[in-house]
Amino acid sequence: MTYASYEDFRNEFGDDDLPDDAEIRVVRAIDRASRLADTYIRSNGINVPLVDPVAIADVRGSVLDIARYNAWPDTDSENLRKRYEDALAFLEGVATGKIHLVSQGQTTTGSKLTNIRLFRA
Repeated sequence: MTYASYEDFRNEFGDDDLPDDAEIRVVRAIDRASRLADTYIRSNGINVPLVDPVAIADVRGSVLDIARYNAWPDTDSENLRKRYEDALAFLEGVATGKIHLVSQGQTTTGSKLTNIRLFRA
């Protein structure tokens, strides 16, 4: 199971400069990024693939950033590399328990950080 689709990719990044083979490359990269996310998530004892829509939405942005970086590895962009590194840091936080994925209907209690939502400009 993947946590994003080609349509999600196009909505996130646009499609003005996508080459003809973009869909194939992006779908493969999303699959690869989703499997990588599963590895991090599983290392914290969470069952994968995720099925809760709220948790999936929290992971989707990181999966898209990793997929974008992997789909065009020869692209030399500081922004692209930074977003990739931030996505890996987010997943590492999930793996180490510093970031907890929240399920639909779950609320946060106490002083511990329970969820982080990433908003992109």
